[in-house]
Amino acid sequence: MKGYDVFFEAPGMVDKRSCQVCGAECYVKRDQIGPTSWASAVTKADVPHDHFYCPHSGQPWHEQALALIQAIESTPSKRVAALMQQDLVELRTGHGLIPGK
Repeated sequence: MKGYDVFFEAPGMVDKRSCQVCGAECYVKRDQIGPTSWASAVTKADVPHDHFYCPHSGQPWHEQALALIQAIESTPSKRVAALMQQDLVELRTGHGLIPGK
């Protein structure tokens, strides 16, 4: 999901990015031409960019981690957020990745 495990940057401006979901170093496709957002897709705008994406994106555990992050960000309860953060740490650690942010 854009902003979490997919990033579009101006060509050559960023050397590397890390996934905001799991912390893995993102793969990159350099010097791409095409849409980078819904608006640019609708208007058929071709935008030069470097496309960074997580190697784990789309895997069930990664999607679960993303859902936890989004739930943590949206819950008004600090206690519920803390419990979900524990689940997120366990999920990341179980896949040999960084325990948390």
